[in-house]
Amino acid sequence: MSNFIFAHSPDFSNIIISKTESGQIILQANTSLTAFQQEVNYVNGEGAYKSPEEFQKLVLNHFYNNFSIVINNKDTLQFKNPKVYLGHETKLVAEIIGLPKTVNSIYINNNLFKDIHRSESIVIFLLEGFPKEKHTLNRSNNYELNISLKNESWENMTIGDTPPNLSYLLYLCILIIIVLIFFFIRKKFN
Repeated sequence: MSNFIFAHSPDFSNIIISKTESGQIILQANTSLTAFQQEVNYVNGEGAYKSPEEFQKLVLNHFYNNFSIVINNKDTLQFKNPKVYLGHETKLVAEIIGLPKTVNSIYINNNLFKDIHRSESIVIFLLEGFPKEKHTLNRSNNYELNISLKNESWENMTIGDTPPNLSYLLYLCILIIIVLIFFFIRKKFN
C-alpha cells in the first residue's frame, strides 16, 4: 500500500545514499514519474521531449543543475554514470565519487522538486559510521540539509538566525504612502 501511494505522489521523494557490496557509494533519488514530468515541463516547457530517451536526458540535466552535496565544507561530490529508470516509481541512480574517508559535515541542496506544491524529500544515509536518521527537506528549510557529526549523531548546523520574511510589510507601507500622497494632492487641488 505505501509503495502504491509513494509511486503516485508527486510531492514526495526520497534520497538514499548507500554503499554497494562492491564498495561503490550510490545516490538513489526515488519519486513518482509525475514529479519528474512536472519539473521537466516547468523548466523546459511542454513538448520539450518526444521520446523516453529525450526525457531521461532532460531529467539528468535537471539533476545536475539542481542537486549538490558538499562534504566537510569543501569537497563537492561528483556523480558518475547517472541513470534514470522510468516507471510509476521513477529512480535516478548515480555513483558518488569523491567521498572522503572522514566526514564531519554534510551540506545537501536538493531543488529537484522545488516547483511542486508541498514538495518534501526525505534524505537517508545508509553508510557505515553514519547515524541512521531521516532528514526532511522542504520549502521551510529551502530544500537544504546542513548537518555535522557530533557524538555519533547528526546535529543541524545553522549559518545564522534568518530574520522572518517581512517583505509584505514593505509593500503595505509603500501602498499606504502612495494612497496618502494621492489623498493630499487631491485635497490640495480641491
